[in-house]
Amino acid sequence: MTTARRGEGRVEVVELDDRARRVLARRHPEVGGASAAFVVVADAEMRTGLRHAVELLAAAANERRYLRIEELVDALLPRIDVPRPPALEQARRQAVVRLRMLRDFGAYSADDVAEMAGSRATNRSALASRWRRQGRILAVPYDNREFYLAFQFDDAGQPLPAVADVLAIMAGRSPWDIALWFVTDNPWLQRRRPADLLADQARRVTRAAEADAAARAGGTMRNGSAVDDPAPFSPAPA
Repeated sequence: MTTARRGEGRVEVVELDDRARRVLARRHPEVGGASAAFVVVADAEMRTGLRHAVELLAAAANERRYLRIEELVDALLPRIDVPRPPALEQARRQAVVRLRMLRDFGAYSADDVAEMAGSRATNRSALASRWRRQGRILAVPYDNREFYLAFQFDDAGQPLPAVADVLAIMAGRSPWDIALWFVTDNPWLQRRRPADLLADQARRVTRAAEADAAARAGGTMRNGSAVDDPAPFSPAPA
């Protein structure tokens, strides 16, 4: 027990034992679970000032606990480059465009490519991997896997020859950037999409890719849009 005297006022502090703490917790559930409990006893004239002092002490203790928790949280957070709002907005637009592309045009896995082409290889991803290395088809990454957009193949599951021509012209660009080019209305094709003309008008598609590459070298597309902006595209026909 600790006793402090100030004039005629009397203050006593008593630490409760386990049994007394349990009794207190039944009456005041908000203090349940505490490992220590103290009772402060004071004369009437000390009541207001003492209560204020105790509240200040409790607030300071809680603040130190809050700061310790904040330090722990900060230590557990991974270190990342926090994106600026414009970069974050562009990433959101890109994500929406990519999802639309997959949903509207469809895509095959490496196993699907092997099955369509009638491959008998034990390694079911070998054919798609070989065609990709040869520059005959385009793979886009999604969900930690690679997918092959369906417009690249003919009815027999073979790569359309114009795809290889376009990939050679656009070497160095990202897979999703090239995929977006295929499905976007093209100013050199009378606003038609290259993906829709790969089978029947392959030479026109190749020329459009060449014109596009020349325009991009100057920093803008023919229609004046910035190179890094995701262009809109029309949904695939039903």
